[in-house]
Amino acid sequence: MPLKINFEGHDGNLLSGVLHKSSPKNKKNDNSIVISVHGFGVDKNYWIVKELSRYLDKKKIASMRFDMTGVGESSGDVKDSTIEQMVNDLNAAVKYAKDAGYKKIMVAGHSLGGMAAILAATLNKDIHALALMAPAIDIRHAIKHRKDTYKHMENGMAEVAKTKVREEFLENISRHVYGEAGKIKIPVLIVHGGADKSTGIRNARKFFGKLKAKKKFVLVKDANHHFSKKKHLNVLMKEALDWVKNV
Repeated sequence: MPLKINFEGHDGNLLSGVLHKSSPKNKKNDNSIVISVHGFGVDKNYWIVKELSRYLDKKKIASMRFDMTGVGESSGDVKDSTIEQMVNDLNAAVKYAKDAGYKKIMVAGHSLGGMAAILAATLNKDIHALALMAPAIDIRHAIKHRKDTYKHMENGMAEVAKTKVREEFLENISRHVYGEAGKIKIPVLIVHGGADKSTGIRNARKFFGKLKAKKKFVLVKDANHHFSKKKHLNVLMKEALDWVKNV
């Protein structure tokens, strides 16, 4: 039975989440949990994040999904978002899981949530493994090629993924994380759609090539950024499950 939870974020905001705490089939999974991180413009009930929790729940693996600051049921103002804030929120979620007794904490991040997961993993020793789902590796690429998603507005505001934020947010996220690859010492899975026009598969492959730790790259042919078709989502779920069970 999913359990609604609340925990304190890095800056004191109250973050809201859902804990899927299944009874494990064996002791190996008893202290394992997967924390799912949503991208920008969505929340903990986003298609991929919610389905992953349900899928892992059926396989008797605990998982947790939560709303970033100012999103969904979490307090704060989304207009003040930064990638650093997203990383801090994720670290707060990892701390919650650790305090709850989970010793093997894995993080599954989608889109900008994937970038947050990468940055957190370079500093947080409590993260055991990463599963990156269509991760945002080079936001400069996305801003350049998806002008329909990133718009400058009046009065110092901008629109990112249909969400109004301060214009400074565009500058804040206009970065890449290629240089972080060499700092990651934990296993990394990347699942990317072949028809993803939002984050760019070349960026993901370039990042993957720089990783020195255990790694796996899965290309889901014809899948878009959101893995909208059920058959594509099923591939993503199965690959994530296999990774979680074997790292």
